[in-house]
Amino acid sequence: MTEAKVFFVNLGCPKNLVDSEVLMGSLQARGATIVSDAHAASHIVVNTCGFIEDAKRESIETILEAVQLKKRESKRVFVTGCLSQRYKSDLQKEIPEVDGFFGARNIPQIAEKLSQQLELEPQKSNCEERLVTTGPSYAYLKIAEGCDNTCSFCAIPLIRGRHVSRPESEIIEEARRLTEKGLPELVLISQDTTYYGRDLHDGSSLVHLLRELSDIPTVKWLRLLYTYPDRISDDLIDLMAERQNICQYIDVPIQHISDRILSRMRRGSRRDRIERLIDKLRSKIPKIAIRTSVMVGFPGETERDFQELLDFIADVQFDHLGIFQFSREENTASFDLSDQVPASVKRERFELLQSIQQDIALQKNQNFVGKTVDVLIDKFDSERKVYLGHTQWDAPEIDLQVVLQGEYTVGGISPVKIVSASEAELFGRAPDMIEK
Repeated sequence: MTEAKVFFVNLGCPKNLVDSEVLMGSLQARGATIVSDAHAASHIVVNTCGFIEDAKRESIETILEAVQLKKRESKRVFVTGCLSQRYKSDLQKEIPEVDGFFGARNIPQIAEKLSQQLELEPQKSNCEERLVTTGPSYAYLKIAEGCDNTCSFCAIPLIRGRHVSRPESEIIEEARRLTEKGLPELVLISQDTTYYGRDLHDGSSLVHLLRELSDIPTVKWLRLLYTYPDRISDDLIDLMAERQNICQYIDVPIQHISDRILSRMRRGSRRDRIERLIDKLRSKIPKIAIRTSVMVGFPGETERDFQELLDFIADVQFDHLGIFQFSREENTASFDLSDQVPASVKRERFELLQSIQQDIALQKNQNFVGKTVDVLIDKFDSERKVYLGHTQWDAPEIDLQVVLQGEYTVGGISPVKIVSASEAELFGRAPDMIEK
């Protein structure tokens, strides 16, 4: 039997990355070798994203690149993930050179099918053993799959299906396995982390899960991504304020602030509730960093709506902001809405809002200068000859990174004095280096 050497290309969000890590761990447990060079591989697996138009384009381009490599070097190519789930039949017709298309649901089942295609041996160890690729400082912990929200712009429920929470005991066991290996930070993810447990009907909830996870001695930092504004409870805020190993950080996408646009988006929140939530978070957790995401150019967004959003962002001054241009997605409720905003207007609004946020980010980052903060060391950058890390107020690979001079232990948490700042980076040194 020829040895299967598999190269993975992962596209899209952290949730997709976890799926790739589970697939890699499963294939490796069955005897495959996971390689880091496509040219050294006998098989290529492309885990695609199909969320918005730009992501779909990138996924198709990557598949075509893999097919070209297949033709030159006699490899087999397999495609999985959201794009494959959403457009499997179309892709099969348009790119017949691909040896197999799999979806994005039921990853253990996809692992079985891939194993059969790769002619691997029966499973030799625990299929749940992930091959973590994020390095020695953190790992994503997926707590649920799918989504029950009905936002008019989003295709995720069509692709991923209804919300399904993982059993709490399974999540806690995975958290123990990951952190006992030395990973200090766990980043909780799902389509909507605040919906966790509602489908289990056994008393499970995000608050209870977080409490149990924060009780694990080896868990140093816990971070929350993808929280829905309407479901951030007082109990959740109180727990975040109480537990030292829950990062003073929350990712809470609001999408817009105009009540008229929020209604067309089919979002539950309205401006007054969003404002009360922000006030409560900052009141109960004074040092909290709030990340949000907003969308410009949604159908029917007027200059007045956009100006309201612009003024709100300038006034509230979020610590981190993701800005997206509306992408018209088939089979979503917003696809056929009237008053589609021209691409040039969307781009102009995006750039204006981005400019405002860059000024806010620079000012906030400069507030760190002169302060000593704990930094989790992510890696050594051999080109720049510096260490890179992040604080509890920054999600790894998403928000600010700290550029460090001196000697540090990758995966360790060290006190660092911030000496300067830019829009995207903080620059620091060990306090004893400053004193010398």
